[in-house]
Amino acid sequence: MSILSQNSDFVTRHLKAPGTDKFDQYDVATSFQNRPGFNQTGQPVKVQVNSYEVAKFPTQPIYQYDVNIGNGAEKRVVINKVWNSQAVRSALGNATFLFDGNKLAWSMRDFPTEKRATVDLDQESGRRPGKTANTFRVAIRKTKKLDIHIIHNFLRGQVAFSNSVLEAVNFLDHLLRETPSNSPHFVSVKRQFFTRTAPKAAFKGGVEVLRGIYQSLRLAQGAKTIINLDVANCCFWTPQSLLGAAMARHNANDAMGLIFKLKPVFKDFHGEETKEESPDFRVMARNFKKLVVVARFQGQKPGMEAKEWTIKGFLNMNAQQYLLEMRNKQTGKVEKSQSLYDYFLEKYDLRLRHWQLPLVEMTKKGTVYPMELLHLQPYQRWLTKLDDRQTADMIKFAVSRPQQRMKATEDGKNALNWAADPVLREFGLQIAPNMMKIDARLLKNPKIQFGGSQIDPGVTGRWDLRNKKFVKGNPEGLKSWGVGVQMPKAGSVDKGQVDNFVTSFVRMYQQHGGTVLNPKPHMQQFGDNTGAAVEQLYTGTGNAFKIRPQLLVFLVQGKDAFNYMRIKRSCDCRYGVVSQVMQYAQCIRVNPQYISNVLMKVNAKLGGATSQAVANASQGSKAFGKPTMIIGADVSHASPGSLAPSTAAITVSLDRYGGRYAAAVETNGQRVEMITENNFRDMLAPLSRHWVSTVGQGRCPQHVYYFRDGVSEGQYQHVMQQEVPRIRATFSDIEGPGNTWKGTLTVVICSKRHHIRCYPEPKAADRNGNPQPGLLIERDVTSAHEWDFYLYSHIALQGTSRPVHYTILQDQANHGPNQIQNMIYEHCYHYMRSTTSVSLFPAVYYAHLASNRAKSHEDTPLSDPRKAGLYKQNVKVLEDEPPPSEVPKLVPMHNQALIRYAMWYI
Repeated sequence: MSILSQNSDFVTRHLKAPGTDKFDQYDVATSFQNRPGFNQTGQPVKVQVNSYEVAKFPTQPIYQYDVNIGNGAEKRVVINKVWNSQAVRSALGNATFLFDGNKLAWSMRDFPTEKRATVDLDQESGRRPGKTANTFRVAIRKTKKLDIHIIHNFLRGQVAFSNSVLEAVNFLDHLLRETPSNSPHFVSVKRQFFTRTAPKAAFKGGVEVLRGIYQSLRLAQGAKTIINLDVANCCFWTPQSLLGAAMARHNANDAMGLIFKLKPVFKDFHGEETKEESPDFRVMARNFKKLVVVARFQGQKPGMEAKEWTIKGFLNMNAQQYLLEMRNKQTGKVEKSQSLYDYFLEKYDLRLRHWQLPLVEMTKKGTVYPMELLHLQPYQRWLTKLDDRQTADMIKFAVSRPQQRMKATEDGKNALNWAADPVLREFGLQIAPNMMKIDARLLKNPKIQFGGSQIDPGVTGRWDLRNKKFVKGNPEGLKSWGVGVQMPKAGSVDKGQVDNFVTSFVRMYQQHGGTVLNPKPHMQQFGDNTGAAVEQLYTGTGNAFKIRPQLLVFLVQGKDAFNYMRIKRSCDCRYGVVSQVMQYAQCIRVNPQYISNVLMKVNAKLGGATSQAVANASQGSKAFGKPTMIIGADVSHASPGSLAPSTAAITVSLDRYGGRYAAAVETNGQRVEMITENNFRDMLAPLSRHWVSTVGQGRCPQHVYYFRDGVSEGQYQHVMQQEVPRIRATFSDIEGPGNTWKGTLTVVICSKRHHIRCYPEPKAADRNGNPQPGLLIERDVTSAHEWDFYLYSHIALQGTSRPVHYTILQDQANHGPNQIQNMIYEHCYHYMRSTTSVSLFPAVYYAHLASNRAKSHEDTPLSDPRKAGLYKQNVKVLEDEPPPSEVPKLVPMHNQALIRYAMWYI
C-alpha cells in the first residue's frame, strides 16, 4: 500500500510494508505531478459515468480493533468459523462488528478493555469432541478511534495523505462490502458480486461464466468520494460430476478415453521398467487441486451427501490396487486387507463402474474416494487460462452495447440495494441512487497527411487508402525479394492465380507510393517444413538478384501458428530479413482492400510510413519544437501456473514526429514487473544510439517522453525509482564519460485495467451510443490530486468502448493540459498498420506487438511445437516445482541488414 504526502507542487509517495507499521522509504522521495489545470480545447459535453457519489458519511465514532485468533497461523475458513461463533458473539455483547477476515475489526461500540473468549468449534457445531482439541483462544483489543472526517480534509487539500486517511478509507471499503460478502444471495470474488440467479453461459471444457457487478470505493477529484460500479464476468467450474469435469477438461469422449489418458506411463531406465505419471495426470492434479466436492452414492448415512471434501490430489492407482486395512473395532488389530473396490461392493452393495480411474485423495488425512462418486460444488472459480475457443465464447458473452451495459450496471446496483443494506444504514453511509453526470470535453480530431494529400476523418475515427499515397514510401527501392507459396495437402498451386496476385501486389504498392525496382520476385513452392522453406527462399532470392534479400513473402495454407512462428524466427534471428506471411486463400482473391492493408505493414517494414497526424495548433498541440524521443515500454507475464519468463519490450521513435518505431524485446526474469538494468543497457542503449546517429544528428534528445504500460498504482514508485534513473543513465553513457544528460523527461503511465465507463449525450456519441473519438474525462472520477485523465481515442467495433487511463507521474517540460492531452490524442491517428485511430498511444501499442512476436524468439527447439513459446499455456507444471533461478535469454536477432531498426514486429 502507499502513503502520500502533499505540497503545492507535487505529490510524494512512500511504501508501507503490508501487515506492518514500518515504511520502506526510498533514498530520494518520489514526486508525482500535481494536476496543473484542465483542458480548455474542444467543446464541452455532458456524460454519465458508472459511478455514484457518497451522499453521507458515518457521523458516529468508529473504533478499530485488533483481532488475534489462535496462534495466528489458522486458515481463513477456521478464522471465519471462530469469529462467527456464539462464544465470540456473546463476548462482544452481540454488538455489530465488521471483520476483515484476518486481523482488523470495526464497531461503533467502544470496548476499552480487551475482550477474550475460548471457542470450541466441535461444541459450536454440535459434534462430539475428537481426539485432539478443536478449541481456539480469541483476543479482541481496541487500537484506535477512526476519524472519518479526515477524508473530507484530504480531498479539500487541507491535510496530507496519511495513515489516518488510509485507515478511514479501508474501513469504508469493508463497510461497503460487508453485507454482500456475507449474504447467501451473493457469490463474492474480492470486489465482484454475483447473484445466484445471475445470467450465465456454459462453455466447452467444464466452464461456466456468470455476469455480476464490480464495486469499488474511490477518492476522486472535486472533493468527492465515489462508488465505481461496473459489469463483472467471472468463470467458474460447471457444477457436475468430477468424472464429467475431468472428461471435459481432457477432451475425453467417455470414461474409457479418460482412463487411457490418465494411465501410468512405463519407461525403460537402464534396462529397468519404471512407472511415471502421464502428462494428463499431472495436469489434472494441478487443475483440480483444492476444489470442493461432495460424495453421492447409495447407502450413505443420512447427511453425508452434504459433507464437503477438499481435493488434495490424486493417487496414481485404481480402486482394485488401493488396499484398506480392516481393523477390529475392539482390539484395533488389522484383520484383513481389502481393496477399495471390494469395500464399496461389500459395505454398500455398490459395484464401481470405472474402477480403473485414479483415486481422489482429500485434505482430511486418510480419506480417499473413487472419482466416479464425487461431484463438484457450485461457484468455484476457474483459475486456469482459457483456451482459444473458450476465450472466443467469453468475448461473445461479455460484449454488450452501451445501453445494455448501463442497464446491467443498474441491475447490479439494485441487487446490492444500498438503501436497504442494514449495515450501511446502521453505520450511516448513504449513496446517491443515480449515476453521476459530469462535465467532459470532446477534443478536435487531427487531419491525416498522406503523400500529396490531406484528409479530415471528422468524428468517424476511420478512413481508407483508395487513391492515396503513403506519406513516406520505402527509401530503398525493392529489388531483391522472394515469394514462397506453400503447397496444399491435396491438389496443387495455381501458378496463374499466384502471378496475378504478385502483379496486383506490385501495382498497388507503386500506386501507394512504393518503389519496386524488380516487379518480378524470385518465386518457389514449399511443403510442410517451413524452416527449410525459409532457408531455400532466402538463398534462392539472394542468388537470383546477387544481393541480400530485402523482403521475403510467404503465402501459407491455413492458420497454423506453429508454421508462422518457424517462419518468423528464421527470418528475424537467423537471416535478419523482414518477412510478410499471408493467407494463400486470401491472396488469390486479389481483394484490393486486403492487399492495401498488407502493404501498410510491408511499407513500414521496408522503412516507410503510412500517414501522419497533422498537429492542430488551435488545440494547443504543436509539432515537437526540439529534438524529442518517444519511448514505449511494456512487460508481459506468462499465464498462471506456467514457469515461462516475463518479457520486456521497449520501443523508440525513429523520426522527428514519432511515427516510426524500432523495438527490442528480452526476457525479464520470473514475473518481474520492473524492466531490469541489464535490459535497459542491452535494449534501450542500442536503439538510443541509433536515434542519436540518425534523428539526433549526433546529439542526444533534449526531451524524452516515456510511456509505460502494465503497472498498477502501487508500482508507480518503482517506475520512478528504478526505471527512470536507468533511462537517464543510458543517455548519460551516450553523452560520454564524465558527462550527465541534461535533457527533460515526461513519464506517463497508460492503463486499460480499470472499470470507468461513460455514456455520453447524443452530440458526443456514435450511432451505437459509445463516445466519439476525442472524449476526454478529467473531472469528478479522476484522482483527487494527481494528474490523470481518461481518453477515448478510437471507435469501438463492438460492445462498450473503454478509455485509456493516463497518469502523468513527472513532467519536467511543464506541459499544459491542452498541449500534452491533445498530443497523445493526435498520435493515436498515425498507427502504422491501420486506417483508424487506435485506443492506446502507439509507442505502447507497438511494445505489445513486439512482446507477442517475441514468443517466436524463445530459445527452445522449434522442431517440436509442444516446446515452442506459443504453447507455453500448455506447459505441464506442478505447483511444488521451483522456478528457475535464471531465465534464458531470447535468441538474438541477426542484425547485418539492420533489422533491429526496422519495424520487424508490425
